[in-house]
Amino acid sequence: MADPTSTQAFAQRLKMLSEAYSKRLDADFERLQALVEQTIKDPSCLDALHQIHAVLHSLAGSAGTFGFERLGRQAREYERQISGLLKQESTQPLPTREWVAQLQDTLEADKRQKAVVGLETSRQDDVDGEPAIWLVERDPMLAEYMAQQLHSFGFQVRHFSDAQDLAEVDDASPDLLLIDHRGTRHAAIKTNPVDFWLSQLSRYSCPVLFTGSEESFTARLQALRSGGQNYFAKPLDMIKLASHIAQLIKTKDSQPERVIIVEDDVELSQHLACVLEAAGMQVNVFDHPEAFFDALNDINPELILMDLWLPGITGAEIAALLGQMERWSQLPIVYLSAEPDAELRGQALLKGGDAFLEKPIDTDLLVNLCRSRVVRLRRLEQTKTRDALTGLLKHASIKGALQDQWQLAQRKPQAFCVVMLDIDHFKAVNDTYGHAVGDLVIAAVGTLLRQRFRSTDKLGRYGGEEFTLVLIDCTADHAVNMVNSLREDFSAIQFTGGGEPFACTLSAGVVDNQDFPDDTAESLLNRADQALYQAKNSGRNRTCLASETQRE
Repeated sequence: MADPTSTQAFAQRLKMLSEAYSKRLDADFERLQALVEQTIKDPSCLDALHQIHAVLHSLAGSAGTFGFERLGRQAREYERQISGLLKQESTQPLPTREWVAQLQDTLEADKRQKAVVGLETSRQDDVDGEPAIWLVERDPMLAEYMAQQLHSFGFQVRHFSDAQDLAEVDDASPDLLLIDHRGTRHAAIKTNPVDFWLSQLSRYSCPVLFTGSEESFTARLQALRSGGQNYFAKPLDMIKLASHIAQLIKTKDSQPERVIIVEDDVELSQHLACVLEAAGMQVNVFDHPEAFFDALNDINPELILMDLWLPGITGAEIAALLGQMERWSQLPIVYLSAEPDAELRGQALLKGGDAFLEKPIDTDLLVNLCRSRVVRLRRLEQTKTRDALTGLLKHASIKGALQDQWQLAQRKPQAFCVVMLDIDHFKAVNDTYGHAVGDLVIAAVGTLLRQRFRSTDKLGRYGGEEFTLVLIDCTADHAVNMVNSLREDFSAIQFTGGGEPFACTLSAGVVDNQDFPDDTAESLLNRADQALYQAKNSGRNRTCLASETQRE
């Protein structure tokens, strides 16, 4: 269980942070009042209007993140109206005095219904091996809040108040950069933000994510052109942000692209295989279609490179046969050919091919084409098979993954473990704090699972607050150790709902396929579920291993 002393300290820290932000809001409103009176006395004073715009911009970016969502939205709307006037350099009078009154009313309404949803960890030190995020954020209070949340998900966070400070760090590099797109005082950010960021970030090869208070096409486009892989508008949804970061960083050790080459020219196929393997891909080569079809289930390819003309059969005919099989109907197929007949090429594409690579093959184009097609396939598969809240496999997909692993182990003996996980007393969390907080707890489990386990393991949300893991090449002892480590990390997280801190725990059941060689995949899942119930009945917050005495 979580240390009550740590829980109390966390509650105090949250209270102090909330009080500090409330005081800052008071100061912001005092400043707004003074600036509004200045513009009323002198409508031509563009400097005061610029300062009002800056205060509204700050409120739009931070208020919602701290629970004042309507205040943030209202400030953003007024900010947009002022932006339009400033672009025209117009001195048209605005109802700014009414705006301030409306913002104050909105703030009071937010305070009455404010339910802070957050999380924090009782771990005081960063753990070696945790992914390092460098955060560029000019608002120190918002930066502290973001760092707390990200640290709870298992990330180390280093804060920089200005992007120019990055140049002073020579002894380390991050796994990811998280940057407010206005995170600098340098004048270039106003005149040419894209050039500024490209210059500042040129020495980093890690993923870059931008944040900002502007939810606009222009902001997103500038972030993209500046080298960002995504843009998150404020107020930040820390669950989605942490989940996205975990997926980005996880791709560093993601599985290699699985490619099959079907080509009767042995020298050419070996050459192409060498090129793709050098690029980090997993390649299998076949010169006969029969052997290729027999190996499909074992290899589970993500792309086929295939000669258009093969002995006794055409590549287009193979593509048509694959299209008849539901499992392989979406598999990308790239033809290798020097066929000059445009009509024949068109017919081949209509039967199921995706593209042509002209012989002789351009190796750079080969690698880029293969990689882009596999990325597209994986994204398509994720939309069909992944749970939106956790990023884990859905119920049917994790059961299918278990069945596939069981079938593989029947052909080629391999150790694997099945784990059933459940959040203890989860109904009480929903009943006490609401479903938004419940979703935060579930998402935290999903993010921790993706970080703590290998990319080769199959991780799924079985339903509600229950999770299923299929751990490949894993013995019972190793599985129990990993699950217990996960339990400890999860119990160290302090969640908050309505300002009240609380902790959650996990119970788990584990079964090793080697202990039950005659079991089916479904039987193993049932044994893991029985072991989970044993853990629940034994007091929860523990892991139980399936035993010989369990009966279905």
